[in-house]
Amino acid sequence: MTPHGTRAVIIGNGSSVDRMPPEFWCQDVLYIGTNRALCLNAMQGVRLDAMVIRDTYRSLWHKIEIGWQYHEDFWKPFRGYKVGPSDRRTVHCDEFVRQVPGWQYKEVRDRNDEAAICRNVSVSIMACNVAWLWGVRDFQLAGVDYCGDMAQMSGMYDVSTGDDTRYARPVPPSIERAFTAMRNAIEKGGGSIVNCSPGTKLQCIGCSKEKAGHTL
Repeated sequence: MTPHGTRAVIIGNGSSVDRMPPEFWCQDVLYIGTNRALCLNAMQGVRLDAMVIRDTYRSLWHKIEIGWQYHEDFWKPFRGYKVGPSDRRTVHCDEFVRQVPGWQYKEVRDRNDEAAICRNVSVSIMACNVAWLWGVRDFQLAGVDYCGDMAQMSGMYDVSTGDDTRYARPVPPSIERAFTAMRNAIEKGGGSIVNCSPGTKLQCIGCSKEKAGHTL
């Protein structure tokens, strides 16, 4: 059964996840993780309702075998709802979604019974549009910071994910444009979005401590 709610926290994999206060993870919201969230140290013991992956487990780490082990150890046993891209079906998922231009306000399924979500440059954007179709209208982002390293991962998974210097550089304009388009679409539909990630370099989505419901 798909999750349903009006408020959600979308969890990216940035280092700011490690700096979220404990009370942040005790809200009455949907917690939706992305990509590597299942093996993040900060997520151990946190209830996750769903996971969204944009690519495949093979692309999550520099070494393909680490991604394969994550798929076996964490992803497949996860009991929450799992969503992946319809054009890459190597990951075990409850649902695959196809990507089309523009924010999708309503669920439109094709003859394969696959819903459409907006084509995106970030798994966090993908997760937001998936959650919108589940009824979420108020979003909080955590771990969407584009600075520093990835959040700390457990055991063998705390190794290179690929380009380890990419977040030391300025946020690419294409990323700012994509998140701006998502923010505008959410607000146009009557929703709201705030970025609760401490130290975020992403400029287009404002931070609101009061809205986030915690003190940073």
